[in-house]
Amino acid sequence: MHLSRLFDLTDTVKLEKGDDDLFITHLTSDSRNVRKGSLFAAISGNLSDGHNYIDSAIKNGAVAILADGRDLAILDDIALLRADNVRGCFAIACSKFWPSRPSFTVAVTGTNGKTSTAEFLRQLWERNTWNAVSLGTLGARSSTVLKVPSSGLTTPSSEYFFSALNSFSKQNISYLAIEASSHGLEQQRMNGLKVQVAVFTNLSRDHLDYHSNMDAYFESKQKLFLDYLADGGHAVINIDDPYGKKLLENVRKRPVSIITFGEDLQADFRIESIKPTGYGLELNVLFKGKKYTCPLGLTGTFQASNALAAGVSAYLSGLPVEIALRSLSFLSAIDGRMQPIYGHPKNAIIVIDYAHTPDALERVLLSLKKQTEKQVHVVFGCGGQRDKGKRILMGKVAHRLADRITITDDNPRNESPSAIRAEIMAGCPDAIEIGNRDEAIEFAIQQLQGSDSLLIAGKGHESLQLIGSETLPFSDAVVARNIVKRLNDASQITGDSQ
Repeated sequence: MHLSRLFDLTDTVKLEKGDDDLFITHLTSDSRNVRKGSLFAAISGNLSDGHNYIDSAIKNGAVAILADGRDLAILDDIALLRADNVRGCFAIACSKFWPSRPSFTVAVTGTNGKTSTAEFLRQLWERNTWNAVSLGTLGARSSTVLKVPSSGLTTPSSEYFFSALNSFSKQNISYLAIEASSHGLEQQRMNGLKVQVAVFTNLSRDHLDYHSNMDAYFESKQKLFLDYLADGGHAVINIDDPYGKKLLENVRKRPVSIITFGEDLQADFRIESIKPTGYGLELNVLFKGKKYTCPLGLTGTFQASNALAAGVSAYLSGLPVEIALRSLSFLSAIDGRMQPIYGHPKNAIIVIDYAHTPDALERVLLSLKKQTEKQVHVVFGCGGQRDKGKRILMGKVAHRLADRITITDDNPRNESPSAIRAEIMAGCPDAIEIGNRDEAIEFAIQQLQGSDSLLIAGKGHESLQLIGSETLPFSDAVVARNIVKRLNDASQITGDSQ
């Protein structure tokens, strides 16, 4: 594609050197992915600056560079484009270079519930024979499309994002559910995309290592509704959340329809009750004067809200409301989201969840308490080089809601693991400290008695542990299953009964 088609070469992007008829064969912001004929976007990030890799990109075959206004020494035969907003302009170029995408897109934002809501929606669509895919923290998931490589990000880089959407479209995928992170929205990685439905789940403390405060965090989330939701589209908002009510007022200024959900009496889809049952949950919803009873094979009452958000989105995408809500009964649990580990020899409940914020930890523990007759146990840690302020808050949540607490490591990265644990334990001084995560999980599982429950929190679906500069294989689910198996094998040898 020619430079003149990729960029609006006016005041936003200026061609300082080169020919606007130059043909570009590929776009990337990673110098390692440059190929002959590429345009390389030199993006300045928090951890690295793409301008430091321009020489490497040119050596690898780049024929054009998109950079900011700093002084650069660029070879004469290399085109040079300048932009004040390199990220945003690059995203728009990616949207033009990979122009095809599914015809109907739903984007979900919020602190918690993005992954579950997007994946539940994908399941609802496919249950009704619509070709669909979800894209986010778990990568690309579909029963019909070949998975693209994982980006490792909730909202991936612009080149990955738009090339993936282009690939989905080419494989006849018509319906797309995406997670929209605050980082991705703030950094304009989705520039050039308009979505038909935008969903807000909730907002609570997270990522304050990146955002200056909660107001800035909210402003980033709000961009999905103000900048990316198409005119005539639908805003789906959880008005149980105070930030949801604030968002509701701001979105009223847009030419979009607004559908609210939650337990609030003013909600369009009002949750009348969520009842734990032997099979999972029973969700009762009121909509336009009619009551819908939705059996859910899910654990965790908060998952009912995520399921309803998916059901409302399915309805707005074209399914009759009765079918959209009835289909909730067929939803399957998602890896790392209230994921049960079965088979404990004393029939204790073991659940793995991605909860890594104070609010998420509180939601999961409250949910477990409702279905636990005796003691609630929890194992968790906090990631290094992330929002430090939430550590003591998570400790306080655990101290208030759990009966037995084990503090361990969770991706300490280049911080001192013991210092991270100490910051958490300032909020739960009676907790047991076991730095090695698999030893901590084993200890907690061994303590379980009949009618107890255990939450293993923080890593969820992740299959890696980041310690210093090392990336090591680690899965909470695999570790827990192996421990349960060993306990069962031992109980069979000794003849212990359940």
